[in-house]
Amino acid sequence: MLKRIFAGLTGIMVVFSLGCTGAGARLATGAIAVTIVFPTQRQHRVIPSETQRVRVEVVGKGLTQPLVKVVERPSSETSEVKVTFTNVPVGNKTVTAIAEDQYGTHRARGAQETRVVGGQTVTVTIELGLTNLASVIGRLVNVRTGEGAVGVTVRIGNQQGTSGSDGRFAVTNVEEGAQTITFSSDAYRGYSKSISVTAPLTDVGEVLLLSQQLMTPPDRPSF
Repeated sequence: MLKRIFAGLTGIMVVFSLGCTGAGARLATGAIAVTIVFPTQRQHRVIPSETQRVRVEVVGKGLTQPLVKVVERPSSETSEVKVTFTNVPVGNKTVTAIAEDQYGTHRARGAQETRVVGGQTVTVTIELGLTNLASVIGRLVNVRTGEGAVGVTVRIGNQQGTSGSDGRFAVTNVEEGAQTITFSSDAYRGYSKSISVTAPLTDVGEVLLLSQQLMTPPDRPSF
């Protein structure tokens, strides 16, 4: 009789233990519903015209790497952007939203702190503020052949880019104002040039580069 009672109690304890474990697992994550509000321009909230996409990132406790979602530009100029992250570990989190142009420059950004609660959805509203960052673009040309100069490193402050197969380059997230642009490559003679950067886009046009094989460089690159 005692053995039957003991066996019954053991079964109840096992079921209770499993039930608690399952509940704990279910409550170990929650969700974040994010609403992104664009900056106010002329008393209306307007998506910057050069925005191509919005990148939303979540970092914080329980995450070894950021959770990232990318949303394409809404069709309506005054639309809000809504993103939901599910199965997010509980704990404090930072949610960052960045409106990017076609080159990846941050045209507007904002961030908000929140705390994820197990089994619940927390709501976060992020109001974006415009940045003074610009994309600097142009095309590098081999002065001798007229073809695009490939693989040239282009630096502006702490930012840099590399020219592609057609010689075109883009340096992103460059601050407005007076800057120095530098071109360097094993195949071409290096140049530095002072430029004035204006957001959202500064196009320096074609830049002529002299091959290292030539002895006498031109006085200056052509902008």
